[in-house]
Amino acid sequence: MSPMLRIVIDTLTQKAGLPAAPVTPTATLTQAGVDSMAIAVLAMVLEDDHGVVITETDLSGNSTIADLAVFIERHQAANA
Repeated sequence: MSPMLRIVIDTLTQKAGLPAAPVTPTATLTQAGVDSMAIAVLAMVLEDDHGVVITETDLSGNSTIADLAVFIERHQAANA
């Protein structure tokens, strides 16, 4: 598991309060129960701790948790 994938999962479960069971790398954001509040928490943590800015419009409910981590990693690399 990549470090960013671990950060995304931990943020969604520990800081956004989502139940851990559905938040798996292969789950879509919809399946994992990622709502606008969870996105807001994730966006705040990523910006504050990692300098990555994401918005709800950057994400699709059909994207997986792993897709989200890859998106963030690419965004980080592009802005490094």
